[in-house]
Amino acid sequence: MTSPRRDFLQRLLSTALLIRLGAIAVALGGLVGVTMTAAVLACVLVLSGSTLALMLSPRAIGLVVRHPMLLVVDVLLSLGTVAALGVESPLVLATFSSALVVGLLLERRSVFPVVVVMCSGYALVAWLQPGVDSAFMLTVGVPMLYIAMAAIGSAARTAHEQHTNAAAELERARNVAAVAEERARLAREMHDSLGKTIHGLALAARALPMWVERDPATAVRQAAALADGADQAAREARELLRNLRLEETDRPTVEVVAEVCGRWQEEHGVRCHFTTAGVADLEPAVLREVLAIVCEALENVARHADASSVEVTFVRRGDGWRIAVEDDGQGFVVPADRRGPAGHYGLVGMTERAAAIGAVLDIRSRPGGGTRVVLDRSGVDTDRPVGLETDDVRV
Repeated sequence: MTSPRRDFLQRLLSTALLIRLGAIAVALGGLVGVTMTAAVLACVLVLSGSTLALMLSPRAIGLVVRHPMLLVVDVLLSLGTVAALGVESPLVLATFSSALVVGLLLERRSVFPVVVVMCSGYALVAWLQPGVDSAFMLTVGVPMLYIAMAAIGSAARTAHEQHTNAAAELERARNVAAVAEERARLAREMHDSLGKTIHGLALAARALPMWVERDPATAVRQAAALADGADQAAREARELLRNLRLEETDRPTVEVVAEVCGRWQEEHGVRCHFTTAGVADLEPAVLREVLAIVCEALENVARHADASSVEVTFVRRGDGWRIAVEDDGQGFVVPADRRGPAGHYGLVGMTERAAAIGAVLDIRSRPGGGTRVVLDRSGVDTDRPVGLETDDVRV
């Protein structure tokens, strides 16, 4: 049984127990003015005591949910109450919750025999009890209510299972769509970069025999160009493989971001210090956008900042997270249209990516004062992480 389903059943069981306590209270109200016999007192204490013990012990509730056959004890207590006090006792109200719990926790094939036992036990007590009024509610109504309460419990369980299955199917459909989208994106990237390079190499290779026959010197230059093109194709292939590695959804988010920072530091020779605190793994679609924004921010540092170091922080804030890329470079005046230095549109794309995942992008910079790019999806206004100690990840 999955954890969400178990939690749902535990909540329903707690509600059923609360209903039983209410029924006991109503029954006691109906016993006002009636002599309190030892049997009545014992039944009240047993029913209310066992109910309170379960309600005050989440572990006990969890045990019942995991092992529904323990409900046999509850059914026996209910039948024992009916047998001890008779079918005319107001405490019979407290036994209805047993049928409800049976419908909630037992599989459908097990509900029917247990309810039959409850109805048969009640009918047997009614038949054996002398002087019982043959009113409809006592002879037929109560057993029918047992059946109705069990049916309500079973219907609630079935509805939750259907909802859970529908949610799982929706998640699988989303994953299939995400995989298809990722394949299409990879195909576009291969066509735009690696595919064009390899096509050019093929054309040059076809022409090389002709140059060997007609102009050996040109053939040598063409062969050198082919070698350079092959090197470029190899670099593009490695880049595609690195990107695929970074976007593996089964890897921890912090590990992926740390690898981005480490690769950037290795390629550009600029110190990049990554700090993280309390961040849970992000959804694959969100992670892709976050990586794109971080890579674009680091690329801007490499192209324009002339920085000696970069600080990347990724922390939990409230119910969300915040990631910041801050450098000590030359900075710039952030234009209103966010086109960035020299008319580049990278900042516009970063802003659009942030909006796509429900985050806010804040860019702060001034000439000579460095640049700070903050991606925030937390809704927290303060500038410090909420109640966290940071762990440095040095790359």
